[in-house]
Amino acid sequence: MWADNETTEDFLNYEIHCNLIKEYVTNSDLLPLTIGVFGDWGSGKSSIMRMLEKKLRNDDKVLTIYFNSWLFEGYEDAKISLLENILLELSKKENLTDVGKKKLLELLSRVDYMKLATDGIKKYGKNIIDIFSTGGVFTALEAGYSMITNDTIEEITKDGFNNFDKYIKQEQDNTTKNSIKTFRRDFEELISATDYDSVVIFVDDLDRCMPERVIDTLEAIKLFLSVSNTAFVIGADERIIKHSISMHLQLHTFNNNSEYLQNTQQIVTDYIEKLIQIPYRIPKLSPSEIESYNNLLFSNSFLNKDDFEKIYEDYLAFRRSDFYSAYSIGQIKDIVNLNEKIELNNLLNLSHFMSQMITNVLKGNPRQTKRFLNTFILRAKLAKIANLNIDEFILIKLMLLEYFDTKLFKKLNDLQSNNDGFIKEIKLLESIYIDGRENKIADELKDWQTEQIQKWIKIEPRIGEEDLRDYFWLARDKTESTLSNSHMLSHHIQKIFKGLVSENKSIQRVNLEASKGLDVEELNELIGQFEKNISYLDDIKQHLKALFELIFELNAFIYYQKLLEIMEGIPYGKIQSSAFIADRLETIKMNERSLIKEVNILLGNYAKQDKGTLKNASLQSLKKEI
Repeated sequence: MWADNETTEDFLNYEIHCNLIKEYVTNSDLLPLTIGVFGDWGSGKSSIMRMLEKKLRNDDKVLTIYFNSWLFEGYEDAKISLLENILLELSKKENLTDVGKKKLLELLSRVDYMKLATDGIKKYGKNIIDIFSTGGVFTALEAGYSMITNDTIEEITKDGFNNFDKYIKQEQDNTTKNSIKTFRRDFEELISATDYDSVVIFVDDLDRCMPERVIDTLEAIKLFLSVSNTAFVIGADERIIKHSISMHLQLHTFNNNSEYLQNTQQIVTDYIEKLIQIPYRIPKLSPSEIESYNNLLFSNSFLNKDDFEKIYEDYLAFRRSDFYSAYSIGQIKDIVNLNEKIELNNLLNLSHFMSQMITNVLKGNPRQTKRFLNTFILRAKLAKIANLNIDEFILIKLMLLEYFDTKLFKKLNDLQSNNDGFIKEIKLLESIYIDGRENKIADELKDWQTEQIQKWIKIEPRIGEEDLRDYFWLARDKTESTLSNSHMLSHHIQKIFKGLVSENKSIQRVNLEASKGLDVEELNELIGQFEKNISYLDDIKQHLKALFELIFELNAFIYYQKLLEIMEGIPYGKIQSSAFIADRLETIKMNERSLIKEVNILLGNYAKQDKGTLKNASLQSLKKEI
């Protein structure tokens, strides 16, 4: 089993990315510089940054500072937490001159002042006017409010607390304007007072933060810290950065005009380019890279330290001469005797086949690959302990379906449980998609004809004539807790999902707009998450309302059809008090006339129930048809 954390061990040939970024951040002619290391959730951004930090640490002329944005999410001011942490890291360095130490203390005092200017009102509470009135200008200055004089105290007292926000805003604006120029100058002098040729500051996990914090951090870098000899390396999902900018600039409207959308996208792009000079996008892994990754993970887990060290050194040498081929079982056999490592030998034999599949299904994502492998090994070991004779290739194939189409996976479970483990529908699909027989699939199997399912059916081995009971037994209590839960979603999709189910209307609208920028696979993941939550939550009213709003926003036949399928699977007892459902179903009939029959069947089922406000609302809705 493998930990789901960033690493400095390079199993993915990420050293080439590190070396290239190093060329930029240590080139004095290019500094100051901000580089965005962009990639999807789990693509290895943090690992690349950690590897680069480790590499730079060996250079006496380079200072590295690592800042995890998410750890300081709870702090009130993003700019202050970033500035303060960078200064505190600098204070730990032994090569500061006396001038540098003095400048550092001045800057830390400046940060304390900025804190007071921001937090003074919290420090003094709601009786602040009385305190200022009693203590006078000195108390105001101590609180960080340099603009407050005896005259303003008198005016505040006269006007009352309602207008005090105006003075706070004026003071904060004044503090910021005065601080930017002087702080930037003094920070540059501090950097010059060190013996470093470059100071490289890593800002990680920015995409986990709220939009306003993302913008504050980026602007703090641009306004306060981007001075000579500094380089910032920012790890984030570019989509979340764009989403944060869109919210910051209030571009999240429901204007569907194509020219408007194109212009807003350009505005967001221009804004990013002002803050991040070099975007460095991590490519998705190829099947050969995934195979190498699998083999190294397996070897690391099942070999002793000395043997794995030999494998790893050989891998690094192999990769320097060949970027394209997989580091396969053949190379590993040349170094260690696998005859005594039966479990490792079996996994390595599976690796090539497995890599082809998980590259397509998991989109070449290292973190999801690692989680998938962890679950696979856990189930394989469970089978061994339970004395189940399973085919690991079949196990992998079923797990892939479990990951990308949980609903169909559950349908297969129902079918096999009613037919002694055999699924005649799968056998029929195999005869069509593998043997090329005429497609005469009935309407009830229309969900099984998607391109993704066809590709899955064609994956060896065939399972249409296999007894699958043992395989589904292994997955009986794992479906929701391993592959199918929200942790398998990217941060981008998680944020949108969380925003959609929020009770805050403004947040809902913003995330409805963001959902329109998702591709088909991402939308399927998002809708799938609604389906999973609805299946196990007791109170699903907010989820259902949010799901309807999302489907109406997408306004496409395939999603209306999917929504009706989800509604069919919900026990009436969970929704009997949700009369709004009938009204929403009426809207579907108006938006998609071809689904009138399906909607009326659903309403008819609700109307036949013994009780509930949904029963009454459905009856009223059906009367309109008469």
